[in-house]
Amino acid sequence: MSISGKGAREQVELRDGTLPWTRSCYVCGVDNPRGLHLRSRLEGGRVVLEYTTRSEDAGYAGIVHGGLLATLLDEVMTWAAIVRQRRLCVAGEMSIRLKAPVPTGEKIRVEGFVVRGGKRLVVTGGRVTNADGRVAAEAEGKYVPMSEGGEYCFSDFVRDPAALAPEEILGEDGDVNG
Repeated sequence: MSISGKGAREQVELRDGTLPWTRSCYVCGVDNPRGLHLRSRLEGGRVVLEYTTRSEDAGYAGIVHGGLLATLLDEVMTWAAIVRQRRLCVAGEMSIRLKAPVPTGEKIRVEGFVVRGGKRLVVTGGRVTNADGRVAAEAEGKYVPMSEGGEYCFSDFVRDPAALAPEEILGEDGDVNG
């Protein structure tokens, strides 16, 4: 798998499947009352999520706000970095190119993948495509492993048999800080 972790941790390929979710995250958090409650998954070496946009997602009437597309891209690119590093990661920098408007009410596919990775920095790519495969947005991000606060983040994960266990991604001990 192209986004498997390596470096200080043993390289282990993860199986395709639903990634864990949290309680608080805006994108995946089950307890976030204003959140999207989405689920990302590993699929053929990429992190993928699908979403049918809503009228509430509009910037201009009938067109999805670019900030929401950036949020969804950040979600999948963060997960791509986490899987690659086998550590929780956060965005250090992100750029997005909006190529075509996304109408509200349209189903989109959001993908994230690793472009290159080192011990302290993972460069990721991402794209949003609509139902007919047209690319609506592309992004690149630079992600860094968390150095502090990871224990709290790890405890925010929901354990569910329908998803890969956080320990499967981050290690048996949940050592999120390396």
